[in-house]
Amino acid sequence: MKNFYISAALVLAAFQTNAQCTTTNATSCVCEDGTSNCLLLPDITASWKGISNGGFIEYPQSNAGTNFSGQGPDDGRLRVTGSTPNIGHGAFTVRGQDDNGNRTFLCGNDTIFNVPSSGQFTCPNGYLNPKQLITQRIYKKDGNAMSYIDRYAGSVTYHPSHGHNHVDDWAVMTLRIQTSDPNPLNWPIVGTGAKIGFCLMDYGQCGSSGTVYDGHCRDENTVYMGGNALYNVDFPNWGLGGGNYSCSVVEQGISSGWLDVYGKHLDGMWINIPANTCNGDYYIVLEADRNNIFLEERDDNNFTAVPVTLTQQSPAGSGAQPTISSDNSHNLCSGESITLTATAGTSFLWSNGETSQSILVDQPGSYTCSVTNYCGTSTSEPFDVNVVAPTLPALTGDTICVSGTLTLTANASGTVSWYDSTGILVGSGNTFVTPNLTSTTTYFASNTDSFNDSLNAEPHTNGIGGGGYVTSDQYEIFNSRTPFTLKSVLLYSQSAGNVTIELQDKNGLALSTMTATVPTGASRVDLNFSVPQDSNLRLVGKSITTTGLYRNNNSAIYPYDLPGVLEITGASAGASYYYFFYDWEILTSNSTCASELVPVNAVVQSCAGIGENIPFQRSLKVAPNPNNGQFTVQFNTEHAGEMQVEILNLIGQKVFGQQINHQEGLNKISVDGRSFAKGVYLFNILFEGKNYTQRIVIE
Repeated sequence: MKNFYISAALVLAAFQTNAQCTTTNATSCVCEDGTSNCLLLPDITASWKGISNGGFIEYPQSNAGTNFSGQGPDDGRLRVTGSTPNIGHGAFTVRGQDDNGNRTFLCGNDTIFNVPSSGQFTCPNGYLNPKQLITQRIYKKDGNAMSYIDRYAGSVTYHPSHGHNHVDDWAVMTLRIQTSDPNPLNWPIVGTGAKIGFCLMDYGQCGSSGTVYDGHCRDENTVYMGGNALYNVDFPNWGLGGGNYSCSVVEQGISSGWLDVYGKHLDGMWINIPANTCNGDYYIVLEADRNNIFLEERDDNNFTAVPVTLTQQSPAGSGAQPTISSDNSHNLCSGESITLTATAGTSFLWSNGETSQSILVDQPGSYTCSVTNYCGTSTSEPFDVNVVAPTLPALTGDTICVSGTLTLTANASGTVSWYDSTGILVGSGNTFVTPNLTSTTTYFASNTDSFNDSLNAEPHTNGIGGGGYVTSDQYEIFNSRTPFTLKSVLLYSQSAGNVTIELQDKNGLALSTMTATVPTGASRVDLNFSVPQDSNLRLVGKSITTTGLYRNNNSAIYPYDLPGVLEITGASAGASYYYFFYDWEILTSNSTCASELVPVNAVVQSCAGIGENIPFQRSLKVAPNPNNGQFTVQFNTEHAGEMQVEILNLIGQKVFGQQINHQEGLNKISVDGRSFAKGVYLFNILFEGKNYTQRIVIE
């Protein structure tokens, strides 16, 4: 079992005299270890029968149609049913509120407690994506008495269209290729699922032989066709939890001997099959609580693997080309590494000699991988890894006499971060104002630059099938998952001439337009279009004066995907056509590198040789004094400039500070310190490198 930490006090429930096992009475509850004092833990499993018994549907990569309202085309989807029984001695209970009805949210690094139970929540620190933290309620048997422990465990996301919360990271669906490794969780991943957040509920009972969910509940579900079927009578604490958990924003769960089922017809219940997948024998792997967030009797039985034979993808042996993806980008920061992963297969041979699906790269170069799978043995396009180096910031220190705050400045091409001598981040931006210093102190700054990451989208050439030359206005349809620059595209022209290329939104409104002169044959056209994050954008070829631009017909296999960046989904004339624009060159700014730390000194001098400005000192008056926190400071200067005004308590802590501009001659400034506690303070002006201090009393 996992370790756990008690985050709430044990809450004792009222004892009932009738013998039963409920969330308020432990009289008849049975402990897993046979004792009379225990935590009644759940045990979540994943049902192989829930998938194998009509629990999946495969769709081809194109022309699959929209089969479920509002869920979009099913092109390239493998729809899967997920069934997660609780075969443990305890209820699986998650709560979005504490016993007082308060919620807890995570706003970046800040945790906000005691948020009222209703109403929209906005992070006070401005963080845009708060997570609502949840607790797992674990019931505890002490003889006949029942109590419970609440422990923080994960988070939930509210879905307005559904009107309820989904527990985050609850289930993961993957399509995998079996290897000799006995553990399916180690098999190469072909495609991943879309839905990982679930509303947990008592959807059905383990029942009895012949009932709806006969065989979903088993003492071992990790082995396909394995395990003994469990029914209601096999659970000594059957129904603990009540059997009526639903999609409540307060409490969700799965009672002992019950199961939750998410059908393949529901939105998001599918695995995305990559376009370069070939027909063959695969496995659907379903995992619940992959990250072991929740406390259970067992953590090693939360998955199942079910065989599936794909028949509607590319033909076996067709030689579909594998691809390489990166966990970061094409850019490699000095001293760092990135992970490259090839399309799933049964064997791998990288250009550097490595033989695993993923490799760790810390050197620049052009990497390829030869992959063997149902498509045959093919080699990927090169994946170029570049070393990038951010520029060092140019720093300027500052000097004062005796004590005070100093302003350090940086000239840099990117974002500047400031650190103290222990490496703690103390500020950001091109200037940093130190705290009050009485001795010379060294600070450090680093510059973080953003770098363009260059990618090229398939299809790389017009060799994907037959086609011909046309002059009609046509376009490709695509989704941009992040803003990027469409730097260039490859065209094939039958003769020299002009073509107007236009970026349009989903309604045909022009966002960017340019006209290019192209020669006969293949040529690359620079566009430099700024593409926003949006769906159903269009890249249009129009006003073609050549005798035709090449397009493929009856051979396009959509989508053409750059994960996390771009998805080309179709064409204006239909899903089997591909028009004009090949090998899209994409620039993104998703790569950043930080420079080495550069030191800079904040110098505090004794300034013993510099005398005080006696006329200024004599002109300095604070009135009234004593005061209620409101007072006026008056002084004369011989020239205009800047000075630092501050108020310190008697132990030297600054409670007020401000940089002010003063004019030549008489100056008056008003200070409002009514929020300060009553007491004695030091009012100080740092002028011409000297401190001029007066004692003030706030009554």
